[in-house]
Amino acid sequence: MSKKINRIKQVTKEVGASSRLISLWVNVDYTTVSQWNSNNYQPNSENLNKIGELLEVDNRDLLEPQSRVNTGLAKALQRELVRLNKNENIPFEIEKRDTNTGKMIKVNNPELIAALKNFAKKYLSKNN
Repeated sequence: MSKKINRIKQVTKEVGASSRLISLWVNVDYTTVSQWNSNNYQPNSENLNKIGELLEVDNRDLLEPQSRVNTGLAKALQRELVRLNKNENIPFEIEKRDTNTGKMIKVNNPELIAALKNFAKKYLSKNN
Protein backbone atom coordinates (compact mmCIF):
# COMPACT_ATOMS: atom_id res chain seq x y z
CA MET A 1 0.00 0.00 0.00
CA SER A 2 1.30 3.44 -0.90
CA LYS A 3 1.85 6.18 1.65
CA LYS A 4 -1.17 8.43 2.02
CA ILE A 5 -0.39 11.88 0.71
CA ASN A 6 -3.83 13.20 -0.13
CA ARG A 7 -7.27 12.99 1.44
CA ILE A 8 -9.29 13.50 -1.74
CA LYS A 9 -11.32 10.30 -1.32
CA GLN A 10 -12.23 11.12 2.30
CA VAL A 11 -13.13 14.77 1.64
CA THR A 12 -15.16 13.83 -1.45
CA LYS A 13 -17.18 11.41 0.66
CA GLU A 14 -17.57 13.97 3.49
CA VAL A 15 -19.08 16.60 1.19
CA GLY A 16 -21.27 14.12 -0.71
CA ALA A 17 -19.61 14.34 -4.10
CA SER A 18 -18.49 11.52 -6.38
CA SER A 19 -15.27 10.66 -8.14
CA ARG A 20 -17.16 10.96 -11.42
CA LEU A 21 -18.08 14.56 -10.58
CA ILE A 22 -14.43 15.32 -9.80
CA SER A 23 -13.27 13.76 -13.07
CA LEU A 24 -15.73 15.90 -15.04
CA TRP A 25 -15.01 19.09 -13.06
CA VAL A 26 -11.25 18.77 -13.40
CA ASN A 27 -11.62 17.32 -16.92
CA VAL A 28 -9.48 14.23 -16.37
CA ASP A 29 -10.18 10.56 -17.01
CA TYR A 30 -12.18 8.83 -14.29
CA THR A 31 -9.32 6.36 -13.76
CA THR A 32 -7.02 9.32 -12.94
CA VAL A 33 -9.28 10.27 -10.04
CA SER A 34 -9.26 6.63 -8.96
CA GLN A 35 -5.45 6.74 -8.90
CA TRP A 36 -5.56 9.94 -6.80
CA ASN A 37 -8.08 8.33 -4.43
CA SER A 38 -5.78 5.35 -3.89
CA ASN A 39 -2.72 7.63 -3.54
CA ASN A 40 -0.94 5.87 -6.40
CA TYR A 41 -0.57 9.25 -8.12
CA GLN A 42 -1.04 12.83 -6.98
CA PRO A 43 -2.82 15.70 -8.72
CA ASN A 44 -0.70 18.64 -9.80
CA SER A 45 -1.27 21.94 -8.02
CA GLU A 46 -3.69 23.22 -10.66
CA ASN A 47 -5.90 20.11 -10.40
CA LEU A 48 -5.67 20.11 -6.60
CA ASN A 49 -6.90 23.71 -6.67
CA LYS A 50 -9.82 22.78 -8.95
CA ILE A 51 -10.79 19.95 -6.58
CA GLY A 52 -10.61 22.35 -3.62
CA GLU A 53 -12.83 24.84 -5.44
CA LEU A 54 -15.39 22.14 -6.28
CA LEU A 55 -15.46 20.68 -2.78
CA GLU A 56 -15.25 24.17 -1.22
CA VAL A 57 -12.35 23.27 1.04
CA ASP A 58 -8.90 24.71 1.50
CA ASN A 59 -6.32 22.83 -0.55
CA ARG A 60 -4.49 21.98 2.69
CA ASP A 61 -7.57 20.01 3.78
CA LEU A 62 -7.04 17.76 0.76
CA LEU A 63 -3.56 16.77 1.95
CA GLU A 64 -2.50 14.44 4.74
CA PRO A 65 -0.29 15.98 7.42
CA GLN A 66 3.26 14.69 6.99
CA SER A 67 4.14 14.89 10.71
CA ARG A 68 7.57 16.32 10.11
CA VAL A 69 9.72 17.45 13.04
CA ASN A 70 11.83 20.58 12.69
CA THR A 71 15.41 19.62 13.49
CA GLY A 72 16.94 22.81 12.07
CA LEU A 73 18.18 20.95 9.00
CA ALA A 74 17.43 23.70 6.46
CA LYS A 75 19.30 26.33 8.49
CA ALA A 76 22.26 23.98 9.08
CA LEU A 77 22.34 23.07 5.38
CA GLN A 78 22.27 26.75 4.39
CA ARG A 79 25.32 27.42 6.61
CA GLU A 80 27.07 24.37 5.14
CA LEU A 81 26.26 25.53 1.61
CA VAL A 82 27.85 28.91 2.26
CA ARG A 83 30.87 27.24 3.89
CA LEU A 84 31.38 24.81 1.02
CA ASN A 85 31.10 27.57 -1.56
CA LYS A 86 33.16 30.26 0.22
CA ASN A 87 35.73 28.24 2.20
CA GLU A 88 36.07 25.12 0.05
CA ASN A 89 35.58 27.02 -3.25
CA ILE A 90 33.03 24.50 -4.51
CA PRO A 91 30.94 26.30 -7.16
CA PHE A 92 27.14 26.09 -7.21
CA GLU A 93 27.13 25.18 -10.90
CA ILE A 94 29.55 23.61 -13.36
CA GLU A 95 29.65 23.59 -17.13
CA LYS A 96 28.85 20.38 -18.89
CA ARG A 97 28.39 19.45 -22.54
CA ASP A 98 24.74 18.82 -23.42
CA THR A 99 24.59 15.37 -25.03
CA ASN A 100 21.75 16.44 -27.37
CA THR A 101 23.03 19.80 -28.59
CA GLY A 102 26.76 19.49 -27.96
CA LYS A 103 26.70 22.95 -26.38
CA MET A 104 28.14 23.75 -22.98
CA ILE A 105 25.43 24.30 -20.37
CA LYS A 106 25.45 25.12 -16.67
CA VAL A 107 24.16 22.42 -14.32
CA ASN A 108 23.99 22.08 -10.55
CA ASN A 109 27.35 20.90 -9.25
CA PRO A 110 27.04 17.17 -8.45
CA GLU A 111 29.99 17.43 -6.01
CA LEU A 112 28.14 20.12 -4.05
CA ILE A 113 24.88 18.14 -4.08
CA ALA A 114 26.68 15.03 -2.79
CA ALA A 115 28.40 17.04 -0.05
CA LEU A 116 25.08 18.55 1.08
CA LYS A 117 23.32 15.16 1.08
CA ASN A 118 26.18 13.65 3.08
CA PHE A 119 26.04 16.54 5.56
CA ALA A 120 22.25 16.13 5.91
CA LYS A 121 22.58 12.39 6.56
CA LYS A 122 25.14 12.98 9.33
CA TYR A 123 23.14 15.88 10.76
CA LEU A 124 19.91 13.90 10.92
CA SER A 125 21.55 10.83 12.47
CA LYS A 126 23.00 13.10 15.16
CA ASN A 127 19.80 15.10 15.76
CA ASN A 128 17.11 12.39 15.64
